Amino acid sequence: MKKRQHKVILEKNAIPSGRKLIGKGFTFLQDNDPKHSAKLCIGYLDGKQSEKVLENMTWPPQSPDLNPIELLWEELDRNVREQCPSSQQAMWNALEGSWSNISQEISHATIGNTGHKMQKRIF
Repeated sequence: MKKRQHKVILEKNAIPSGRKLIGKGFTFLQDNDPKHSAKLCIGYLDGKQSEKVLENMTWPPQSPDLNPIELLWEELDRNVREQCPSSQQAMWNALEGSWSNISQEISHATIGNTGHKMQKRIF
């Protein structure tokens, strides 16, 4: 995905969904992926922040461990590798099955652990 595609996702999906689900002034956070930190996207988000649509929170540099989805991707990767898929279809089946089998316990632990990691970075 490129920065222009990301901006479209922000405009058409992420920001309207955040506003609808959470309300005006919701906190928006994304990592420092190059498309996320592109001037085009940051400019758009800064504009939305000045309109009080959202609060754009800055992601600390070099902090992939603070993103809960990254930890879930690791779990997914580990589960798929254990299955050793030998074809594209087998890979797809392994991905779908592994994603479906990630337990609520793992999801909750991952998210809960993130708050603790953030506190350690902030304080």
